[in-house]
Amino acid sequence: MTQRQASVSAAIALGLIALGSVWTEARAQAWVGDKGALDLSFDYNLAVSDKVVVDQNDVGFKDFQDAGTTTHQFTLGAEYVPVNKLAFNVSLPLAILKLTGDPTINRHLGGSCNTIGCYDDGNLHATLTDLRAGARYQLLDEPFALGASLALSVPVADYETVGAAVAGRHLKAAHAGLGIGKLLGESAYVHLLYEFSLVEKYDKTAETKKHGQNHSDVAFTIGLRALDQRLDLHLDANGHWTHGGVNFSDFGPGLSANEMLYHDPILDEDMILVGGGVGYQISNQLVVNASARLFVDGQNTQNASVFALGFAYSFDLHGAVSPPAEEPPVAEPPADEAPAAEPPAAEPPAAEPPVAEPPAQ
Repeated sequence: MTQRQASVSAAIALGLIALGSVWTEARAQAWVGDKGALDLSFDYNLAVSDKVVVDQNDVGFKDFQDAGTTTHQFTLGAEYVPVNKLAFNVSLPLAILKLTGDPTINRHLGGSCNTIGCYDDGNLHATLTDLRAGARYQLLDEPFALGASLALSVPVADYETVGAAVAGRHLKAAHAGLGIGKLLGESAYVHLLYEFSLVEKYDKTAETKKHGQNHSDVAFTIGLRALDQRLDLHLDANGHWTHGGVNFSDFGPGLSANEMLYHDPILDEDMILVGGGVGYQISNQLVVNASARLFVDGQNTQNASVFALGFAYSFDLHGAVSPPAEEPPVAEPPADEAPAAEPPAAEPPAAEPPVAEPPAQ
């Protein structure tokens, strides 16, 4: 069983952090599809924010108003199951970003465009972000489904990392995840995922390099399937916690000039989003999904809520070959008759192409 849902990614102040049910279908889901399954996916995410939220320890700063962004993210993905229980996947996002707040306030120095963030001019900017490739393996079927995953992500474009509108932190990372899923009767299911990311340091300066970039992500889903398993309704909660970095409350004598200048990609970002979605299996091969996650809490980040639309098309690359038809028996000639001369041997018929079995319902 594979619960394919729309990918949800949150575009936030310091990076494009994967936050949604993309984990439950392509990165570390507990269930793995059948041998020979090839899934191609196309996901669209709209992330909208209107301010930057400071940390809870900050009594000197208020949230930065009128500093919102809008991000459109388009992600192509693929997953292939070469053998039972083992899947390989790859995905590549394209982000289109725009600062919707006032570009004349809260200016971010330290950027690569005349010392300010390149994407903080109020115009649309498009860039590829981080290519991610990985594998996952289903360890258990019963009493619950258990899957483990490993992946690597690598930036493929020289995108901006400083400012309110950014496409990521431009850091390579290794990811390890564990997913647990359980079917509840014939139609309900629950799924819990934890993923830890080991991330390289932001080495713009010696001061920025000392801050950790590792982070943890958690996703929880409870869902119900109806209409012969074609309709999928689900509620979701997602969390992201950075293990290290600076807070806005640290600004002052405790930080060096370089740490304050390049504070965006070294912030200690945390966030929680909740929401839900609906998916429908249009045919045996095509699934469409719509999801939403609303920002409910966080610190050192944009208050981005995310809306997603996804499509997935499945192929079965391991169709069975029909056995050849049996030849009729050759009658023996009567004993008192001389056997007729054998005709010249005929050329063997051309092999028929294999006939693929119809896809499973």
